[in-house]
Amino acid sequence: MRRITWVCVVLLSAIVFLAGCGEKTPEEIVSDLSKRSEKMESYKSKGTMTINSGTAPQEYKVEVWFKKPHFYRVSLTNTKKDVTQILLRNDEGVFVLTPHLEKSFRFQSDWPENSGQVYLYESLLNSIIDDSTRKVTPTEKQYQFEVAANYPQNQSLVSQQIWMDRKYNPQKVQVLNDEEKVMVEVQFDSFEADTSFDKDAFDMERNMTGFAGRSVPTLAKDKDQDKDQDEDQDKDKEQETAEEKPDNSLDVFTPDYIPEGYKAMNETTVETPDGPAVITRYQGEKPFTLTQRQPVAVEASAPVYGKPVDLGYTVGILLERDGKKHLSWTYEGTELELIGALPEEELLQVAESVYGQAEEK
Repeated sequence: MRRITWVCVVLLSAIVFLAGCGEKTPEEIVSDLSKRSEKMESYKSKGTMTINSGTAPQEYKVEVWFKKPHFYRVSLTNTKKDVTQILLRNDEGVFVLTPHLEKSFRFQSDWPENSGQVYLYESLLNSIIDDSTRKVTPTEKQYQFEVAANYPQNQSLVSQQIWMDRKYNPQKVQVLNDEEKVMVEVQFDSFEADTSFDKDAFDMERNMTGFAGRSVPTLAKDKDQDKDQDEDQDKDKEQETAEEKPDNSLDVFTPDYIPEGYKAMNETTVETPDGPAVITRYQGEKPFTLTQRQPVAVEASAPVYGKPVDLGYTVGILLERDGKKHLSWTYEGTELELIGALPEEELLQVAESVYGQAEEK
């Protein structure tokens, strides 16, 4: 009898041990993700984001820094133009910085709490944790998740596939539309959890002037300093400043998307001290205008009453004045501004569709 009891105990222990060595259930995986989200103090990530919503794929280098409780630095670099924009959050507020144009805006905002971003690790974690209909597929080296897309600024994105390694580090994300076409893809090159930062890593001034002693090229130049530089360096900086555009030429873009029932009525070119400005008026139920001009330096001396919005390929500034929305952003060296009473979703769709061949003015 004792022998039989002993054998049963051994068999039961073996079964428990083998069960413990088996694959984790989806519930256990989600529990692990929840714990990691709560305990993670900081991280750094680097990757490449490809956007397929235009006439040709657009590629951007993305670097994200995060430090609890609410410090963020997101750097988006257009690989074709080598132009960088920085989305920054610190104790002073939320900043949208375009260093090479000397443009900076400051907001009183809780970004990114109310707007998920495909390149933010916590957005990916939350999309998995919050979706009760999620699908989890484990493989030998990674986990694949299929969940709903939760990006309020772009309602055309409906689902996403997320790949993580066995330590729950992100590897790749694909965001799809309702036709299951991949509209956005982020390929993570590196991810470092619980990392450290310099004391002023999230300081606005440091991010405007560059890191490691390398200044970011700006519109304004010190003539005396230019005299001390050789001709080759001077030419290089002039090319960076002008963004490879001759004189006061202006690249004018035509949106691929216009709301149904609207059409462009006329286009007017106005000469300004900073060069030409092109104004296109669209007629419909709620008329709107699109203005395109040379960028002008703007300093974040006081917070603006608006919010940063993610346009995929850049970050825009959305304000409301006198019952109209003002959405401004910079694309390939041209500053664009939409003004009208269109619903926010349609206004963003128009802005997001600015891709393709530009006409020089």
